[in-house]
Amino acid sequence: MTLKRRRAPAHLRSKRFAPPMTANTYRDHDPLISEGLGCMTGQVEEMRQEIRRRNIKGVLVRNDGSLAITSRRGRREVCKMRGLGDADGGYSD
Repeated sequence: MTLKRRRAPAHLRSKRFAPPMTANTYRDHDPLISEGLGCMTGQVEEMRQEIRRRNIKGVLVRNDGSLAITSRRGRREVCKMRGLGDADGGYSD
């Protein structure tokens, strides 16, 4: 008995397919919460000092280590600080 191989729908097989950006605008009343850019709970104060030292605006380190990001520029600068690339960044990011 041979198993029949299933094919993905055509829109998923396209080489140009990419999942949509999840959040491309964020504001004070609706920040982007990022655990991936954040830090461990023991490093919260050190992360806050580094963000303050680099004068990064629009990024708040929460007590659990996650970041509340309210500006695209702040997100870009934190990614640069951490040495990470941003696949969801736009042209100006």
